[in-house]
Amino acid sequence: MNFQQKDYTNLENALRKAYRGKAKPQVSEQWEMSVMQHIRSLGALPFKTSPLELFEQFGWRFAPAACIVIALLTFWMVKLDFVSEDEMAKISIEQPIEASYVEMPGL
Repeated sequence: MNFQQKDYTNLENALRKAYRGKAKPQVSEQWEMSVMQHIRSLGALPFKTSPLELFEQFGWRFAPAACIVIALLTFWMVKLDFVSEDEMAKISIEQPIEASYVEMPGL
């Protein structure tokens, strides 16, 4: 069944007109009061948490601290000089007999 936009508009207008033309039910004030009193007597729903929800709560609490730690570690790694370690690795691979681990500084 193919509907076009014009058909949808006509159907929507007909449903809107039928809804607005419907008579509203009359309820007494006493009934409203008793319903509201019953709703108030129900109280709040019981609070149930799953382990996943608890993990999400702690995860978002520690997210700013984790970002700060990542930023500090990134700064520290950029500040370190990796060239010397790279050169020591090249020397030990290219000349394994001449370069011993005892001669390398820092070991």
